[in-house]
Amino acid sequence: MSQWPSTKATRVLAALQRIGWQIKRQSGSHRTLSRQGWPDFVFAFHDGDEIGPRMLSRIAKHTGLTPENLWAIAMVTSNYPFERTRSGGLRRKRTPDTVLTTAR
Repeated sequence: MSQWPSTKATRVLAALQRIGWQIKRQSGSHRTLSRQGWPDFVFAFHDGDEIGPRMLSRIAKHTGLTPENLWAIAMVTSNYPFERTRSGGLRRKRTPDTVLTTAR
C-alpha cells in the first residue's frame, strides 16, 4: 500500500508552494515551478484533477514533497476535520453532525 492519498491538484500545488516552490510562469494548465537549489518542475494538471498515489510519489521525487505536507494543507484549507485511514489516506472525520440518526 502507498503512503500517498489521492488528492486534488489544487491541494498538491498549495503544498508545493508552502514548502517553498513558486510559480515562475504559466501557459494554460502547465505551471513551471522554481525553488532555489532545485531544478525547475513543470506542474501540468488542471485544478480539479485528482492526482493518484503513484503520480504523487513521482512528484515527490522531483520536488521533495512529503505526505505530511499534504496532511498539513488538508488541515489548513478545509472546513472539515480530517483523519487518517488505515491505508494512510485522508477522509472526513465523522462528527455527531455528519452521522445520520434514526431516533427522534
